[in-house]
Amino acid sequence: MRKNASLVLLFACTILAAAGCQMPSQRTAGRPYLADEELISIHYLAGRLGMTVSQETNEKIILSNATNTAAIYPKLNQIYVNNEYLGSVGRIKKIDGLTHIRASVEAEIRGKLAKPAAEYTPKYQPPVKSDWEPSGKTVVIDPGHGGKDPGATSTHGFYEKTVNLDVALQVAQLLRNKGHKVIMTRDSDVFIELEERAAIANRSRANIFVSIHADSCATSSKNGFTLYVARSGSASSTRLADAIDNCMAQAKTGISSNSVRKADYRVLTHTRCPAVLIELGYLSNYWEAKQLRNVEMQKRLANAIADGITDYFRNR
Repeated sequence: MRKNASLVLLFACTILAAAGCQMPSQRTAGRPYLADEELISIHYLAGRLGMTVSQETNEKIILSNATNTAAIYPKLNQIYVNNEYLGSVGRIKKIDGLTHIRASVEAEIRGKLAKPAAEYTPKYQPPVKSDWEPSGKTVVIDPGHGGKDPGATSTHGFYEKTVNLDVALQVAQLLRNKGHKVIMTRDSDVFIELEERAAIANRSRANIFVSIHADSCATSSKNGFTLYVARSGSASSTRLADAIDNCMAQAKTGISSNSVRKADYRVLTHTRCPAVLIELGYLSNYWEAKQLRNVEMQKRLANAIADGITDYFRNR
């Protein structure tokens, strides 16, 4: 009796194993699991889609612009675009206080937007003459470093290029919301030569050029944000730097001002329009490095920079 039972059990296991072999694999060739995919910050995602992060909690993240809304529900593993169910969230993770989500979400959301996302975040193209004088001003925002050039490494292990881009994308969106035409020298993790960054501003006949960086020093106690203009820079460059410095100093970030200084960085000396380089704070300083990766701090810094640019245009 026991022998028969064993044979039946063995036969059943063989059948189940064979059936399992015939089941389709969940992984499609060349396509990673949702849990395996590269992660990007939601602020970077929003910038790529021409949207802003209007709400962020553990339960819900909202990306929005004038036309579209994307709602991400991490705990429910759901994404909705304009109230229509899109699909699963997949992998999502907090890294240094910033929410990161799988990179392929961008294409999924983009395909469901009411208007093509490219209308909101155009990459640089040589301008048509009729585009040189939009309703607002033309502003070139330059996130420093990128791609093979990571910039400084913070005491917490992240790269300067990431902070520069996260803040710059928010500044760009704030300025677009104010009616300005914004051209970014890079809107992703790519390398752009210094001379090309300045050339982008010159070709587009930009009204101003603002380069965003984070500082580093061998002395970990060194702190504060700093604004630079070229030694031969125009009076307009200094006025722009002063306006941004003033707004950043009033932004209650806890990062103090080192005032406006002069240095002949190539992105400043090669531009024909008023040009400023901003060092947001020191990545070599433990406290400031931690703040520069904080979502709320990045929002405050971005708002302060955008406000400073607005004040400069208003008071010209």
